[in-house]
Amino acid sequence: MKPRNVVYLALGPHRVRAAERHLAELAASGAKVALVVPDLPEWADAELPAGVPVHRVDATDARATARAARRLLRASNGPLRDADLLVAGDPYALPAAWDALGRRGDLVVALDEPTAPSGRRPAPADLAVVTPWYPSANNALAGAFVEATIGAVRADHPRIAVLHTEDWPYRHDAPDAIAIAVAAERLAGRRVGPVVRDTGAGELTRVPVPISSRRDYAVWALAHVEAMRRTLPTGRIEAPLVHAHTGIYGGVVAQRLARPDARVVVTEHASFLAQIFAQPAARRLYEEALHRADVFLCVSRNLHEQVREAFPHHAHKLRVVPNAIDFGDFAPRTEPPRDLLRWLYVGRLSEAKGVHTLLSAFLAVAAEEPQATLTLVGAGPLVDQIRDRIAGSPYGDRVDLRPAVAPAKVPELMRTHDLLVHASPVETFGMTVVEAVACGTPVLVARSQGPQETLGGLNGRAGLLVDVSEDPAVLVEGFRELRKRVDELDLPGARAALIERYGREAVAARLREVYAAPEPAAADDVPATAAVPADTVAAAVPADTVTAVVPADMVTADAPAPPRTAEAPRVVLVAISPPQFKLVREYVDRLLDRGYAVDIITNDPRQWQRSEVDERVRLLPLDVAERRRPLLRVEQLVVYRAPGKALSVARDRARKQHAIWPEALVSRIGSTHGSLARKFHTSVFYPGYRVVRPRVLWRIVQREVLPKIDLARTERVVVAGVYGVAIGWQLGRKRPELTVTTSLVPPEPAPR
Repeated sequence: MKPRNVVYLALGPHRVRAAERHLAELAASGAKVALVVPDLPEWADAELPAGVPVHRVDATDARATARAARRLLRASNGPLRDADLLVAGDPYALPAAWDALGRRGDLVVALDEPTAPSGRRPAPADLAVVTPWYPSANNALAGAFVEATIGAVRADHPRIAVLHTEDWPYRHDAPDAIAIAVAAERLAGRRVGPVVRDTGAGELTRVPVPISSRRDYAVWALAHVEAMRRTLPTGRIEAPLVHAHTGIYGGVVAQRLARPDARVVVTEHASFLAQIFAQPAARRLYEEALHRADVFLCVSRNLHEQVREAFPHHAHKLRVVPNAIDFGDFAPRTEPPRDLLRWLYVGRLSEAKGVHTLLSAFLAVAAEEPQATLTLVGAGPLVDQIRDRIAGSPYGDRVDLRPAVAPAKVPELMRTHDLLVHASPVETFGMTVVEAVACGTPVLVARSQGPQETLGGLNGRAGLLVDVSEDPAVLVEGFRELRKRVDELDLPGARAALIERYGREAVAARLREVYAAPEPAAADDVPATAAVPADTVAAAVPADTVTAVVPADMVTADAPAPPRTAEAPRVVLVAISPPQFKLVREYVDRLLDRGYAVDIITNDPRQWQRSEVDERVRLLPLDVAERRRPLLRVEQLVVYRAPGKALSVARDRARKQHAIWPEALVSRIGSTHGSLARKFHTSVFYPGYRVVRPRVLWRIVQREVLPKIDLARTERVVVAGVYGVAIGWQLGRKRPELTVTTSLVPPEPAPR
C-alpha cells in the first residue's frame, strides 16, 4: 500500500538534492508530505513541490537541532500525528527517527528513495557489481562510469545485481555523533534502509552507510561490509562473478562477502591511493582484497604503477582496462564552436578537482571578455565558498552554479557550451573530458596523469593540455593559446580515436576476457597455496600490535615443509615486523630464483600468505605462542577482556531500552576505555615489553622452531627487523661457522 501521509526528516546540510527529488516523487504519487529541516542556508533555496509545508527547527548545533526535531515530532498536533511513513533523509535524522518509532510502533521508517517497493531483498545474479559510487538522488553524476561499464556487458549477463553502498557522512565531532551511530545500528537491525528496485542496468540495491567524517579508510571499508552483509539474505553475494569497484571499498566488500567459488574482479578508480596506503590497517585490508581478486584492473597506467609499486608480489594480477563510454549517448554537435567563451565544468566541487583555480582563471578572462560565461555543474564541499566568491566578484553574474544533473542530461550541456575546462591536479581517468570530445566540444585540461594518458596523441586535436598548477594564469594562457589554434582542432578525428580506445565494444571485449575464468590446469600442474580465511575478524589490526586477536587455528606451525631437492641449501630469514616488507619479500624471491630453500621465522604469517609467497617457502610463525606468554595474557585480561566483558553486559542491558542515551553512554565509555587502553599499551606496557621481547621470542624459537630447522644445511641467517637481532645472534652462537647478516643482497646461486 502506498503511503498517504509522509514526514520527510533531514537535519543536516548535505542531502538537499536527494530531498528535492524524493519529495517530488512522493508528491507525484499523491502522498501528503511535510518536510522537517534545520534553519540552514542550504535549505533556503530548496526546490520543493507546491503545497509542501516546511517545518524549520533550531540549527544552533547538531544536538539542538535533534532536540528540536524530537519535540516537534512528539507534539500531539505535530506533523507526525497522522503520518504512516517517516523518511530519515540523512544520518543526522536517525536518532529522531528511532525516537519516533518508539512512540509510534505502527510507523514505517525508510531511508532514501521512499517510493521504492518495501520488503524486497536482493536476488541471486549472474554478475554482481559492488560499488561505493553510483548515480543517486543526491548526486546524479557519482559513479556514472560504473553504470557505463555495466552497460558494456549488459547483454552478456541476463541477471545483474548492482550492490551500491552509499556513504552518509556525519561529523565525527558532532555532539550527537555517538547517538547517530547507535540509531543507525538499531535501525539496521530492523532491516530499515536498503532499497531494491529494477533499473535498466539490472536490479539495484542501495544501502546507506552512515560513517563518521574522520578519515579512517579501514573503518569506513568495514562499515560498508557490515551494511551489505546485513542486507543480503544469506549474508553472501550470491553470484558466480563479482565485479567490485575501488579496492578499499568494493574490493573489501567482495573479499569478505563473495562466495568462495566466485570469480572476483576489482577495478581501481581512486585518486587517493597514497592516503589509503599510508594507513597500516587500510593498507592491510587493501592487500587482502588484492589477494582475493582473480584479476585487478586499473583504469589508467598511473594507477597500475601505484598499485604495483605498493604490492609488487601481486603484479601478475594487474591489468589496465579503462572506463567504458557509450559514445552513442554523446552524439557530436552539428557545428564546432568558433569561439570558446562559454566555459563548462562538470564534476565534484572540491579542492581535489582544482575548482578554485578554474574559477579564478575564468574571472580573469571575464575581466577581458564581456561575453565570457562559466557554468559549474556538480555538488561538493565547496558549494558555499563558490557562492561567496561569485557574490563578491563584479563578474559573478556570469557564473551559473547548478546542482549535479542526471548523466542523460550531460551531453546536451556539452553541446551547448564552447569549452570544457578541467583543472584537477590529480585525476585517474577524466571521464567528462572524453565525453566532451565525443560531443565535439574542445577541452582545456590540466596535464594530470589520467587526462594525459586518456588524451594521449590528441593534444592539439581535441583541445589543449596545460601544466598542472594552482596558478590560474597557467589556465588563462592555455585558453588564449587554444583560442588562437581553434581552427587547427580535429574533433571528429579525436572522437574516432577515443571510440577505438574507450568505446563500449572495445572495453566490453576486454572485460569479457577478464570475466572468463581460465581453463583449469591439469591436476599435476596445480600448485598448493596457503589460503587466507575471507572473514578474519582481526584483518585490520596492525601487524605490530601484540594484543591482536587472531584465531589460533589460522596458521599451523607443525605443517610439513614443502618438498625440496636434497641439494638445496637453506636460508633462514628472521622477519619480525620488518620495517620494509616489500624489500624483504623481493629478497625472498631472489633467493628462490638462485636455488635456495627459505625458512621464514615471522610474527605475522598472514602477511606472507597474502603476499602469495612461493610454495617452496616454509613459514615458522611465532605469533600464537607469543600471545600465550603470561605477561601478554595478564595485560589482555586486565586491560581488555575484563573491562570489555563489563561493557558488553552493560551494553546488552542498555539495548533492551528503547531510549538511545543509555547505549550511547555505554558506547562513549567504551570509546574512552579503548583510547585509554591503547595509550596504556603503547605508552606504558609496550615500552617495557619491547625490552624483554627479544628474549621472549628467542625462547619461543628454541622451543618450537629450532626442532624444525636443519642448521647443518643452513647457509646463512638473514635478520630483517630489530626484533630479530637477538634470534640471529643466538643462532650464530649455536653454530659459529654460520653466516648471520642483515644484508638483503642475495648470495651467489646455490650449487646444483
